[in-house]
Order: sequence, then structure tokens, then C-alpha cells
Amino acid sequence: MTSKQKALVEITIIYIIIGISGVLSYEYIDVGNRIWNMFIADVVMTVVCYIFSVIKKNTSTYDAYWSVIPFYLLVGFYFYLGGGHWKFPQWSAAFVISFWSWRLTLSWARGWPGWHHEDFRYENFRNKFGKGFEPINFLALHFYPTVIVFLSFWGMIYVFDYKSLFVGMKQLPFYFYIGALMSFIGGIFELLADNELDKFRKRSNPQKSDILRTGIWGKSRNPNYLGEMMFWFGLAIMAYAYNAPWYAALGSVGMWAMFMFASIPLKDAQMMKNRPEAFKKYKEEVSRVLPF
Repeated sequence: MTSKQKALVEITIIYIIIGISGVLSYEYIDVGNRIWNMFIADVVMTVVCYIFSVIKKNTSTYDAYWSVIPFYLLVGFYFYLGGGHWKFPQWSAAFVISFWSWRLTLSWARGWPGWHHEDFRYENFRNKFGKGFEPINFLALHFYPTVIVFLSFWGMIYVFDYKSLFVGMKQLPFYFYIGALMSFIGGIFELLADNELDKFRKRSNPQKSDILRTGIWGKSRNPNYLGEMMFWFGLAIMAYAYNAPWYAALGSVGMWAMFMFASIPLKDAQMMKNRPEAFKKYKEEVSRVLPF
């Protein structure tokens, strides 16, 4: 067994422990509102993940949480919200979410080299804040992403709760499927982007100045983030079609803001630092997000 395979087995065990902590939290911490119960379970799992991040001295322990937890919540919806009553729209949404979640998780596993690797943004924060890193580690790098993912996902309760099946959609059915299609296409964009990125990383005779601009990367500098934004806005549209309140979309808006004003600028700064001339040319010729 290689060191990477050992690391994958270890982090799988860690996430099983994280999942068990979520189930126990939901079963035994009841505040009288299932949405809050789910959120509390999500926070408990985040705390457990943070503890393992500290033990491993690697904040990238959290990286898989982003894609794993939506599927985990989906399974919870099935068991706690009457999954036996789901109809075609619910199973359509479940398929889209599962496709996105498993694809992104497998892509992460494929690209994760092991415990010796930590995302450059986390390393920069460690170096910048020194002893003050841990509060930022928990609040900004663990808790905030958990909150923004939960806010972006909780509107789907209106889709999956069997009680909503008797209320029905307040919009025409095609409105729901527009959201499902948007989310699915977003997942396809990410699949294409990740496959191109994997090929690029395995290229022969790599040079530090090389820039990935084949396939979808030749149309957008951030096709993976574009896919993410499409996925989350698609969920908001599906939720709204099932009578979710307008503010259920605020999580998706927050997701968009995080990508546009944090993730992409940090990535651009790193690219400019490592490949200034090549990235400057790439930046002038290829759109920041939208592929046109």
C-alpha cells in the first residue's frame, strides 16, 4: 500500500467518525426545530473535523467536507423527511446532488497527494498569522464554509420533505427542472475542468511557466468555480419552485460572493506570483469566469 493509499484509508476513517458524530448529534440534541437540529449536527461534525485538522496539523483535512456533507445531508433527508414518498422531482434532485457530490469527492481524492500536502492558502495563513492562526483556522477555514454550504443547501428541505409533496410546486414544473439542469450542467463543467487539470498535472516535461488553457480552460480561467456557482444557484431555483422563501437563495449569493471576491482573487494572486508573464497574457486573452 502506497503512502497516498494509507492516507486515503486514514481520512476515510476520519470522515466515518465525523459522520457518526453528526448522527448522534441529530438524535440526541433536539431544539425543537429540525432545520436547527440539522445545522447543529453540521456544526458538531465541523468541530470534530477541526479537531482532526489540528491533530494532523493540516487544514486540508477539511477539504473533502465541502463535497461530502451535501450528500450526507441528502441521505439524512431520505431517512428523516419521508424518502419513501419521494417522486420523480425529488429523485431528479437527488441524482443531481449525488452526481455533484461523488464527482467532486472523487476528483479531490484523485488530486490529493497525501498528508504532506496542504492547500497553499492555508499555508499562507499559517505563515501570516503565526500563533494567531488557530482562531482563523476554525472560524474562517472550517466554520464559515460549513455555514455557507448549509445556507445554500437548506432550501432543499422544501423539495425533499414529504409534506411538501402534498402542497406541490408554486411554479410550473419546468421551472424546477431548469434549476436541476443548471446544477447538472455545473457539475459537467467541473468534470471537464478537473479532467483537463488532471491531464495538465501529468504532462511530460513540465515547466513552471506552463499555463493550462486547453479545453474549457481556454474559454474560462475558472471553469470549476463557474460550475460550482451554477450548481448552487440551481439548487436555489429548485427550492423556490417548492415554496421555499426568497431568502433561501441568500446562501447561493454568499457562495457566489466567496468565489468572486475571495477564492478567485487569491488564486489569481498566486498565479501572478508563480507565473507572472504567462498568467498576464492568459488573463488578457481568456475570460475570468464566463466562457465568452
